[in-house]
Amino acid sequence: MDVTAAHCDTLFQEGAVANVRINDSLLARAERAALAALVRRLPGWTTPDHLTALGLVGAVLTSAGFIACWWTKWFLVAVVAGLALNWFGDSLDGTLARYRQIERHHYGYFIDHSADLIAQTLIVVGLGFSPFFTIPSALLVLSLYLLMSSYTYLRVVTESVHRLSYGGMGATEFRILVAAWALIAAWVGPVVSTGRIYSFVGLDVVIGFLSACTFCGFVWIVRSDLNRLQKEERAAQKASSPAAVRQEPLFDIPEVDLAEQTAQ
Repeated sequence: MDVTAAHCDTLFQEGAVANVRINDSLLARAERAALAALVRRLPGWTTPDHLTALGLVGAVLTSAGFIACWWTKWFLVAVVAGLALNWFGDSLDGTLARYRQIERHHYGYFIDHSADLIAQTLIVVGLGFSPFFTIPSALLVLSLYLLMSSYTYLRVVTESVHRLSYGGMGATEFRILVAAWALIAAWVGPVVSTGRIYSFVGLDVVIGFLSACTFCGFVWIVRSDLNRLQKEERAAQKASSPAAVRQEPLFDIPEVDLAEQTAQ
């Protein structure tokens, strides 16, 4: 596995859930620098659990803002603010725990990723109920997110590798994409979510095609990983198999020359 220092954080603490965290997203380098600066400025009473809760509050605000955009597009301000809060809380909770060396590996892993699943579900479903998207497209996007999340957690268990991004896209890039889509759709108008290709909603056709391509790519990745894991396990079994050992006699009986004994 080719993991460079530019996008890999190795954890040496005993009992850590994953030995290697990989983030090679487009904004990973700038994000690490920003988090390093922010974590030093957090007040002493702040805990990782506070930040996790703040991230969830941001997700609720985002979802509510999306739905409220049916009344006025000014609620996009709440959407952008909610996404920023979600990034702040979700990105800094683990960073703060590692910075202060107060990690609770299993508890922290469980609460962090449970909160991620809840937050991303709220954000994507809220987008689907907004004037800028459709429910079918939102459910397709959510299913792909849950699919990749499941794959990520499988790799943590099988390989002790926690990959935070795929194809240059991580959670931060996804939030920016959601905000940019909402702002552009608000500017273009309702044709974004109502335009049709024959009898189908055009947006659903495009999202469906992209989702199918992503799913095929996912199947190819799983197949490649299975082949690699199978080869690695076979090589490990071959290396650890006992070599042929020369059979030793049960009793070490010295050889005696009877002719020599008779001569004596």
